[in-house]
Amino acid sequence: MPEHPGEVDSSLVVRRETAASRAQVWAVIADGWTYSQWVVGNSRMRAVDAHWPQVGATIRHSVGIWPLVLDDVTVVLECRPLERLVLLAKGRPLGKARITLRLLDLDDGGCRIEMAEVPVGIPMGWVPKRLALAAAVPRNRECTWRLAALAERRVPEAGD
Repeated sequence: MPEHPGEVDSSLVVRRETAASRAQVWAVIADGWTYSQWVVGNSRMRAVDAHWPQVGATIRHSVGIWPLVLDDVTVVLECRPLERLVLLAKGRPLGKARITLRLLDLDDGGCRIEMAEVPVGIPMGWVPKRLALAAAVPRNRECTWRLAALAERRVPEAGD
């Protein structure tokens, strides 16, 4: 999948610095069962492919609050361990969203988490990207806060 610089380099991309290392943050991301703990709107996990987060792997989760719960599937489009993960969330009936996560080292041993989310496909793909990024900012701020909190509580493994 090609790079989408307009998404990851926009001023509307959420950036969060954490004391957790890239390895600690990646460990949370790579554990698909934690997805509903840090992704806002997910209410439960239903299944995680054994090879998550490799390209093509899926997680099945539900979105919403009972009784208004929709089953959803998210698939990995691109994976560069410890650096970058691009996901396609197939949220129905509003369409799909491409989520890009990047992890960058900080001088103090922590890392910066960057997150962008844009709609793709019909009907939400018709929304201008800048407007879509702006709409996702509050949600992604909370997602990155939760991801950082989970990673900071994770005990570093030897070599991290």
